[in-house]
Order: sequence, then structure tokens, then C-alpha cells
Amino acid sequence: NFHNPEFQIDDIADSLNMSRSSFYRKIKGTIDLSPNDYLRLERLKKAAQLLKEGKYQVNEICYMGGFSSPSYFSKCFQKQFGTLPKDF
Repeated sequence: NFHNPEFQIDDIADSLNMSRSSFYRKIKGTIDLSPNDYLRLERLKKAAQLLKEGKYQVNEICYMGGFSSPSYFSKCFQKQFGTLPKDF
């Protein structure tokens, strides 16, 4: 479900038979990131890996990584890695 922009934290919590709040506390306590921040970070790491391969264009990687907006993807990518995806 990595590429699915509709995939949310509630879906993960449900699959683990946990409430959203319990899941949030477990993740926050374990990795010191909110579940949403962690999911975004993992999606950005995967996007960076795909950019390094050079097989796809930035907008393709945006959608492959589960982002629904190229501008939001670029904003998050720049915040995380300090550079725009096209310059990565």
C-alpha cells in the first residue's frame, strides 16, 4: 500500500487490531515520530531511492510514492533532504 495515497494510519491500526490512539502512542514512544510523519518519511526515502535510479520522472515518482500532489511532494522532499527532487 506504499503507493496508495488513500492508505492512512487508521488502516495500519485496524490491520493490527489496535485503536488509532493506542497505535499512535506505541509509534510515538518507539521512534519519536508521529505515525503520519513516519509514513511520510518512508515514502520520501523510497522516492529518493527511485530518483537515484534515474528510471522515472519526478511526477511519476510522486504518484508512485503515494503523494497525490507534485507540489506537496516537492515541498516535503525539500524539507527532508534540503534539495528539490529535480536537483537530487
